[in-house]
Amino acid sequence: MIATKGGEIYRKRLAELLPAIQNRFASIGWTATRAIPFMDATFKDALTTSLRAHKTRVDDNLAKNPFGVPISMGTWGGSGAALGFALQMFYFHKAFPEIIGTDYTLRGFDYVLGRHPVSSVSYVSSVGTQSKLIAYGNNRADYTFIPGGVIPGVTIVQPDFPELKDGWPFLWFENEYVVDTATSFILVANAAETVQNKPHSQNKKNCSANKKIIDTVLRLWHIDALQMSI
Repeated sequence: MIATKGGEIYRKRLAELLPAIQNRFASIGWTATRAIPFMDATFKDALTTSLRAHKTRVDDNLAKNPFGVPISMGTWGGSGAALGFALQMFYFHKAFPEIIGTDYTLRGFDYVLGRHPVSSVSYVSSVGTQSKLIAYGNNRADYTFIPGGVIPGVTIVQPDFPELKDGWPFLWFENEYVVDTATSFILVANAAETVQNKPHSQNKKNCSANKKIIDTVLRLWHIDALQMSI
């Protein structure tokens, strides 16, 4: 609404909410960056200060594992968290490229495609040379998969044992397809392509490969939807 002709009332309210945004910056700061073009310099300066502090905390947390993404330590696999992290850092990069580089987004993208604990299997079914082809979808009793579906992936059995069962779809916390995770993957794939298409990008050589991944997933989802409708 802030981008509409009636945006003044929303700009005023958003400025009033700035302390709350700063207090909850880790969860909503990336959303606030989208309002920067419509706000004054004070708003952007406040977000800049919060982002620098947030980046320090993020980097300290990421140093706990070799994959460069937040790995879930609870009872649910971490692909959704990795994709969410990648998407948030993409918006931070768009607003503050001098603070946040492209590597955060690319690491989240790579994580679900196979750069994770236990194995190098892609969490996106039928995407990659090796991907999860037995998963917890609506066809789980057939021990098969849904093309383009994204599983949660590795869980950490406390204190420090990473697990991802092969050939057994019924562990939903490792193998269940969730719609919002799949849509997050599409968003992050497009974000990865965007940062690699930027002028002078060191990652440009991977752009065509990521474009093929995006096109493959969309095509597979279209085929699967047609099959379900039939």
